[in-house]
Amino acid sequence: MTTTRICPDCGVELPRNALAGLCVRCLLLLGKQAGSLTDDPSLLKPGANVQYFGDYELIEIIGRGGMGVVYKARQCSLNRLVALKMIRSALLASELEVHRFMTEAKAAAMLDHPNIIPIYEVGEHEGQQYFSMRLVEGGNLAQRIAKGGFQTPNTVSLNSSGDPDLRKCARIVSKIARTVHHAHQRGIMHRDLKPSNILIDAQDELQITDFGLAKLADDDTSVTLTNESLGTPEYMAPERAVRKTKQLTTATDVYSLGVILYELLTGRVPFKGGSAFETIRLVVDAAPERPSVVNSRIGRDLETICLKCLEKDPQRRYDSAAALANDLDR
Repeated sequence: MTTTRICPDCGVELPRNALAGLCVRCLLLLGKQAGSLTDDPSLLKPGANVQYFGDYELIEIIGRGGMGVVYKARQCSLNRLVALKMIRSALLASELEVHRFMTEAKAAAMLDHPNIIPIYEVGEHEGQQYFSMRLVEGGNLAQRIAKGGFQTPNTVSLNSSGDPDLRKCARIVSKIARTVHHAHQRGIMHRDLKPSNILIDAQDELQITDFGLAKLADDDTSVTLTNESLGTPEYMAPERAVRKTKQLTTATDVYSLGVILYELLTGRVPFKGGSAFETIRLVVDAAPERPSVVNSRIGRDLETICLKCLEKDPQRRYDSAAALANDLDR
């Protein structure tokens, strides 16, 4: 079998002398947009020939993030479908991008939990870092929220009035919180928890993914956070928004869990401005509207739990994700 060299960003076949491992179009886009993304589905044009990346046959692009591109692929040697992630900018990747990419792979590989997507292989092919992981094709929590909720047992459903089933919302966040606690106990903070990073498999089980902003306890590397690496403003804890890195503890993930709970209960995030800067200002300075104002069915206990997660001061939040899960279970 002949291995075809491909552009990691769009999947087209490359000539052997391709600059930095990218096609001409992606090089131009990289220079023009300074790393911004395009979601044009026409970018993946494999043509008549099957495209390969080392041991992997590339099928289609299934995800793009601030740093990486994810393919649905077939691992030829084992004849299994996987998700294959590569750095978008390939050989042009900065030291920070490579560090973040390898941190994501290392963090996920260290965790063995039924609700965390397992890593199969980490490697490098023709100068391009990659890792493969379990393929989950059931969508994500953000998509389910946008559709009005989950419709199957043991997940979020809608009652006849169109309101979310509050107990099932609590169960979902409890499960996520216990999974996050598993990572915390092993010295890993996720730091980018949000519904789009919580996938749903064919059995409607939740699967946490994307540890690209994770912090490992034994990682002494000091890197400067850029706008691209901060995370998503709506789910970002205040201490992250103002870059108080010394305050980044497990409470940072607890805050994000509170935002997810708030969104499940009300159908919207607690803070949303007209721009990323305005959203960050609200996250740092504004008090969240009480969930019961948005949805009068939300009881005092559940509202108190949600608002405790959203405290501006990290020390006023739950001292662990497990403590949050315990309150939700009660």
